[in-house]
This record gives sequence, C-alpha cells and structure tokens, in this order.
Amino acid sequence: MNMYADRMKRTRVNPWLVAGMTVILGLAVSFFAVRNVQREREHMVRGYLEHAESLFWALEAGTRIGMGMHGSAGYFQSLVEETAKQHGIVYLAVTDAKGLVLAHSDAARIGSVLHPPEAMSARTLSEERQGHFQEVEGGRVFEVYKKFAPLPGVHHSMWCPPRNGGMGAMGMMRPPAQGEGDHDPSVIFVGLDVRPLEEAVAGELRTNVVITVLVLFMGLGGFASLFWAQHYRLSRRQLRDTQAFASEVVRCLPLGLLSTDPDGRVVLSNGGASALFGLDRDAMSGMLLDGLGGLDWGGIMAELADKGTVPEREVTLVAGPGKRVPVNLGASRIVTSDDDFVGYLFLLRDLGEIRRLQEQVRRNERLTALGNLAAGVAHEIRNPLSSIKGFATYLAGKVQGQDQDAARAMIQETDRLNRVVSELLEFARPGEMKLRDEDLAQVVERALRLVRADVTAKNVAVHFEQAGTLPRVPLDPERFTQALLNLFLNAVQAMDQGGTLRITAAQEPDAGGVALRIADTGHGMAAELVPDIFNPYFTTKSSGTGLGLAIVHRIIEAHGGEIKVESVVGQGTVFTLMLPTTGRRS
Repeated sequence: MNMYADRMKRTRVNPWLVAGMTVILGLAVSFFAVRNVQREREHMVRGYLEHAESLFWALEAGTRIGMGMHGSAGYFQSLVEETAKQHGIVYLAVTDAKGLVLAHSDAARIGSVLHPPEAMSARTLSEERQGHFQEVEGGRVFEVYKKFAPLPGVHHSMWCPPRNGGMGAMGMMRPPAQGEGDHDPSVIFVGLDVRPLEEAVAGELRTNVVITVLVLFMGLGGFASLFWAQHYRLSRRQLRDTQAFASEVVRCLPLGLLSTDPDGRVVLSNGGASALFGLDRDAMSGMLLDGLGGLDWGGIMAELADKGTVPEREVTLVAGPGKRVPVNLGASRIVTSDDDFVGYLFLLRDLGEIRRLQEQVRRNERLTALGNLAAGVAHEIRNPLSSIKGFATYLAGKVQGQDQDAARAMIQETDRLNRVVSELLEFARPGEMKLRDEDLAQVVERALRLVRADVTAKNVAVHFEQAGTLPRVPLDPERFTQALLNLFLNAVQAMDQGGTLRITAAQEPDAGGVALRIADTGHGMAAELVPDIFNPYFTTKSSGTGLGLAIVHRIIEAHGGEIKVESVVGQGTVFTLMLPTTGRRS
C-alpha cells in the first residue's frame, strides 16, 4: 500500500497553503473594509463641508440683508444665534484674525478667544472653506472655517457690534478706512457634531466586521469544500485502484477463492474456484453454498461460528459424478473493525497436481532403488547364464531326439533371459545422453524405416505429417531412435487386424517446444491402466517384459522432455512427446 500512501502525500492539500490562502483572503477583505470606512468618512466630511458652506452662505446673505435694512447692532448676533439652532451645530462663531470672538452662538463667549493667536496664524485663511476635527470642551467636533466677508472690502465693524459692547445702528457706525477690511479679516467658524459620523463609521465597521467574518467563514468553507472534494476524489481513485488491485490479485491467485455474505450466498469467486467446481463465475455469483455442493458447508460454517477460523485441512471435493478432487481448505469469518460480521472467506487449494508430483517422486525413488537392485542382480545372473548356454550348446551337439530338443529349448530360454537382463541393465543405467541439434523429422523417418517390415506384415498404414518448418531439437539420435522404435512397435502390435499409425510433429509456442504425437487405431487401454504403463515390469502383453515403456520414459526425461498418454478402449492410443528446442530452424 506504499504506492497509495505516496500518491496521497503528493496530491493532498498542504494545510499551510490553506492557512496562507485564508490569511490572504482575510487581508483582502480587511483592506476593502477599511476602504469602505474611509469612503464613508470622506463622504460624511464632504457633507459637513457642504452643510457648513450652506450655513456660511445663508449667514452672509442674512448679514447683507440686515445691513441693507439698517438693522440694530444686535442683529448680527441674533442672526448667528438663530442660525446655530439648526440640528447638528455645536457652535457658530465669527472672530477676527487673532481669534477674538466677535459673535458667537453663545453670547457669553463674545470677547473671549476662540483659538489662540498661534493657532490662528497656523491656519491658512482663504475664501475657500477648510475643515478639520477639533477637540473642544465637551467632546469632538468637525470645525469648518473660512474668511467671512459679507461685502468685500467692508470692515466687520460695519455689521458686527463694537468690541466694547456699545450698541448703535449698523448704518450709523464709523466707516472704516480704505482697505481696512482686507488687513483685519473676519473668520467664521462652525463646529459640527461628529456623533452622526462616528455612529455611521461605527455602523460601517460593524457591518464590515460581520461581512469580513462571513467572507472568512465562506472562504474557509470554500477551502474546506475544495479540500474535502479533492480528498473525496482521491479516496475514490484510491478505492478504484485498490479494488482493481484486489480483483487482479484474486483473479491471479493460484488457488480457489470464495467469499459469501452472512447467509452463505456467493458474492465473489475467482477462476480457480470456478475450475474446481466446474461452474462459470457468473453462474456461481448469488448461489447458496448448499446449492453449490461439493463439501459439507453447513458443518464448516458451524465450526466457523464456534471458532472463527478453520485451520487448513485436507478434504475431498466432490465436483461432479465420479469426480473427486483432493483440496486443502482454509476458512474464516469476515469481521469489520467495528466487529460487524459481514460474511465468510474460503480458500481451496487443488492438491491433485501436488499428489501427482508426490507420486512421481515416489515412483522415481522406487525406480532408483529397483535400478540399483537390478544392476547387482543382473551382474550375478549373467555369468551363470553364459555357462548354462555353453553347456546347453555342447549338449545339443552330443544328443539326439528329445534330449536335443530340450537342449535347444534351454538355449532359447537362456537367450530370452539374457535379453531380459540386458534390458534390465539398460533401464537401471541408461547412460549419458550425447545430445546434438537434430532434425526431428529425419530421426522419425529413420525409425520408421527400421519398423517397415513389421508395419507391412501387420498391414498398417503409416502417415507422417510435419506442420511447417520445425526448429532443431537437441537429441541423442541413437537413444531417441530406440524410444521411437519401442513406441512404433507397441502401436503396430496393438493393431492385430491392421490400422493406421499417424505421426504428427508441430511446434507448440505456448509450451516452448515441439510436440511429437504417435497415434494408433488399436484396441486401446482401460483408463485405470494408463497411470501404471511406465512402471517397470507392467505389461498387458503375454510375451512382454514390461520394461519397454519404462525405458522410453527414462529416455524422454533424459532429453528434458515429457511424455503423456491418452487411450480409449476400442479407439486407440496417443502418445505425446514434448521436446525442448534450440530455437534454430531445421
């Protein structure tokens, strides 16, 4: 599973990246929130300035009207007081250039200093309105000021009472000297209540904070959604890969696998299981184990319910009528991490091939022991046989009649016994193979020429077919010819009434070699005899020694090949020799 862990590590979202994106989003939202507050503040300041400009214009207009109507000396003070009664005005004052109050919305302030001279000199006085936030007694105001000149060039003494508080008609006051109004300008100040601005800014801040929090939550939610979406896609892809991997592993397992639900209904099987039961995988899906048959499924599941697992044991699977397969069975209950029981798992290993290999090993051991014994026995028998044959030959030349016939019979039996001993020695010690690349077709044709007389005598038709150009085969020509002679003569002897001997040679790419098939149309053999035909001294012929096919088997194995036999009673027998090749063409 390291592959999937590495893929998860490469493709997962870095938490620091998510945190960084969230911080960037928060900074962006905060920046726009501050910008919104600044715009709101600027908008309110413009409103204050425009409001102050309207007040200044109205006060100037009212002052000019009062001067034209020759109002009393207190007219301008009354006008200032009435104007200052508007909502949002904290104070309204007119001062001279040094900050001395000439008129004020609070009449008690007349003659006092609104701003010290140094503060006044720091201000740039012009016809344009200017404003700033000012700390005053009782709070904070937005103060707007500008030069106040109802009539250009007219001194403030013409429309404002004298500083000593004396009263007189506006028009009766001393006219100022030429240009005096320009050197002693008047300044009008209005202090506007900033609470609406502060409340608006606070409300905007609250709104922006709420929006910021919401946007941050939405951003975090979006990032979380992206993260979980990516994690979900990755998990699905990993699940698909895991399922594909598991399916491939299950498919390629060299044993049968069955998985069922808790009711014993098949939900998963592989090719090994379908081959053992002789059923298609699709047909097995959904079947109950009891309907599947072959084993005591009820007893196995009862043992699983009691113990949880069934250790591997050898049982016999009844796969069909007359078909009994030895299998190794292991089973367990499938339980999740939450201890939920979800089904059963069964593993079935076909022991047929293992049994065949074990039998072959035992057979080879027996043959080895028999060969060693035969070598010793043959050596001890051959020397006396030579003496017996010599004595019988001498006796046959000295006697006549029945005695001579008995001596000659003795010679024949001695020769037969000597031939058996020679075959026994040949089987016990087959000798070293002298392999060289040969044309298989030429070796087969040479062996057929050697049995031509027997074939003709039995009225047997011979057909040799070669499928294309065959690669060369590493053979010991003499020993392989001996094996072919044994097989050809056995085939001819099995066809007493004539028949057909068909030999075919073809390349088998899947097996990596050449297949040589020798088929006859003789009487065949019973199925129970086939496994024993390569055992020494096993024969179905009254005059055979039972060593011919055993020698053939030893020769083919010495060539690195394999021999198989198929036989049907009344139809004939087929021997198949699988031989390795060198890869070079004949």
